[in-house]
Amino acid sequence: MQPIEFFAHTDIVIIGTNPEAADYTNPRGNIFGHSAHVVAEDKNGNRCRLHVATSRFEDDVLPQAERLAAALNARLALGKLPVGFGSWSADRPAYGSAAYEAYGAFDDLMVERREAEDEWLA
Repeated sequence: MQPIEFFAHTDIVIIGTNPEAADYTNPRGNIFGHSAHVVAEDKNGNRCRLHVATSRFEDDVLPQAERLAAALNARLALGKLPVGFGSWSADRPAYGSAAYEAYGAFDDLMVERREAEDEWLA
């Protein structure tokens, strides 16, 4: 994969549990936080990601990922890839891209199917 850009991204993740905080909308008492990543995208929309940090608050982790993405874009402008780029995790393709049309839509359908099965089994 030859990236054309790097950008920061955050996801909401479970960072712990507190059964005393459980209720109908959160039966396990999950504690949520934010996981920041730097995402690399190529011209076809294929993506891979590198985890940067996880914290309870997005403001704690997003600036770190944005700084790293800016540094990697500067390195890319010099024609250099990040050190260890081959070990980055594969990510879902960009919505509407050539990669999404080729295989990403099928992946989305499979995710929706698994989620529907999980709801039915719960």
